[in-house]
Amino acid sequence: MNATDRGIAAASPPPLPTDHPLHPRSPGTGRYHGLDVVRAAMMLLGVVIHTAVVYCEPQIWIYEDPDRTALAGILVLGIHIFRMPAFFVMAGFFGAMLFDRRGPGGFASHRYDRIVLPLVIGWFVIFPMLAWSISFAFTWQFLPAESRTIGLAYEKMSLNADFADAGPMHLWFLYYLVYFYLAFATATFLLRRFSGPVAGWLRAGFRCVALGPLRLIRLPILIVATSLLMLTMTEPGIDTTESFWPVWHVIFVYAIYFGVGWAAFGNREIVDRLKDWAWLRLGIATALLICAVAMAVATSLSVDAEEDYGNAMFIANQCLQATTCWFLIMGITGVSERLFTRANPAVRYMVDASYWIYLMHMPLTFFIPALFRGWDMWGIVKMPVMIVLVTVVLLVVYHVAVRGTALGVLLNGRRYPVWPFTRGRGPEPAPTE
Repeated sequence: MNATDRGIAAASPPPLPTDHPLHPRSPGTGRYHGLDVVRAAMMLLGVVIHTAVVYCEPQIWIYEDPDRTALAGILVLGIHIFRMPAFFVMAGFFGAMLFDRRGPGGFASHRYDRIVLPLVIGWFVIFPMLAWSISFAFTWQFLPAESRTIGLAYEKMSLNADFADAGPMHLWFLYYLVYFYLAFATATFLLRRFSGPVAGWLRAGFRCVALGPLRLIRLPILIVATSLLMLTMTEPGIDTTESFWPVWHVIFVYAIYFGVGWAAFGNREIVDRLKDWAWLRLGIATALLICAVAMAVATSLSVDAEEDYGNAMFIANQCLQATTCWFLIMGITGVSERLFTRANPAVRYMVDASYWIYLMHMPLTFFIPALFRGWDMWGIVKMPVMIVLVTVVLLVVYHVAVRGTALGVLLNGRRYPVWPFTRGRGPEPAPTE
């Protein structure tokens, strides 16, 4: 250890006691239950967003319900600001954990099974289902109310699915994860294999900023770096990916979030440190989120109206959203780790089911609201009811047809016992599954 390393080690907080050789605060299975919950919650919020857009006033989606509410648009915008950045931080952390524990070969095999296969198989299954559900929704909409039946809608709807103009749909995040895993795993392997001193300097530098004497500039560095990349966007917030062609400015901004999660695994004590003042951070983040939503609305209006101050508002909006994201990520992480300190069967079940629910939810966000189109009720009531119905249907299918089958092995890494078919309980799955 050279003088620089000794200085950083002396200035950094001492490591926490551990019951696991690679994972502080991980007795037994070595699982971060709070981070598991955050990752799953971000996926489940996808159901909320893609169902709520049907009820947005004014209309922003290809299909809309006649009973809409302005609250739906506010909800969608608020969730959209932080959901994917928080998810990519969690994905980076767990990806680094997997790489550390399984090595390059095991990591590549595991990610191929959990990411590449669901992306390829899921896309070819979900795309026609989504096309059919959209066709059903519009057909159902224009059928006479007195003769409206599912059978009649099926007879009249189009069963064509045009693959020529298809995009990644909501599976774009898996597509981007492949880029990130390739880039960060390759860089980590090369640094460890051929540039040991460089890797050591990078680890020491990150630790110095994350936990050491420079920790006070940790948040400003993240905010400035993210804000600069967000200025390359074409619309307020982070642009939406609609093509299989890489959108590099979007990839780069999400790469910051993923990279922070990946690097944080090397200094895992930071997760425990985030539990300090976690509720205060979450409170500040909530206030910032309210301001960010209002700012995003005002910015969109000024940009659309081509006001002279539109560019200035765009810059301020991007910086505010970057700040909000990092405060929310730190606050949510700390609070989740404080609340979820041990295994809970119900929570673990939802964590396992979240991947399936997110993969398969899009067709139902058209089909189920279309079925209830004739329900004369306020949009603010219909929206949460539809969100619950979409989730419950997918949970039932998960329990009966996924959890205890080969699909469960593909998505969760193992075939779980499923009540009432069996009451047996298997061992806790690996913490990186």
